Amino acid sequence: MTSVDARPLPEELLLLCADPARGRFLNPSPHLNQVIAGAVLAELLLAGAITVEKQRITGYQPLGAADEIAAGVLARLEAKGKSRFRPWLVDALRRIPERPGYRFHLDRLVAQGYYTVEEERFLGLPRRRYLPTRPDLTRQIAERVAATLLAGDRGAGRPTAERDRQLAGLISVAGLERRLYPGRDGAPVRRATGRLARELPVPRAVRDVID
Repeated sequence: MTSVDARPLPEELLLLCADPARGRFLNPSPHLNQVIAGAVLAELLLAGAITVEKQRITGYQPLGAADEIAAGVLARLEAKGKSRFRPWLVDALRRIPERPGYRFHLDRLVAQGYYTVEEERFLGLPRRRYLPTRPDLTRQIAERVAATLLAGDRGAGRPTAERDRQLAGLISVAGLERRLYPGRDGAPVRRATGRLARELPVPRAVRDVID
């Protein structure tokens, strides 16, 4: 497997959705904004900015440097958490605005050179095509996640292990697992992603919101 530095979960999900040939996104789920919202919450959890017990947010810590979406979400959740009722993850997901949604993270990938943008017209209407500058990243990220899930020690000691598990659960919720891990060879990874979508609090909450 080719090593690849882990990026924020919302960005990795967008890279996994990339279709280099058409400059579009191949996301089987029509709920991309909700899945990206889940990735924002999972990123806050991994950073230690929130603590979660079962399906409820139980604590908050200053995040430090963060993108404006994550910082705004944390501020709203922390304000809600000052009441005696701790918010459920499902409620937290609904507090993440749909706009700018995944466009914020996509624009950041463009600014950092992971995508180039082509303007074209389709049926007389303007349309943008997002072309990945490193189409191999999709494969690298998918292989990194698979290696963690298939390891006998579940990736113990691997720096990205817990991040890969969160991403795997979100891959299943987004419906990407069959495209990323096709056929009989990919079946063990698909089963593992489905299991994590049911077991991990954030992917489970995203699935509940979509359902």
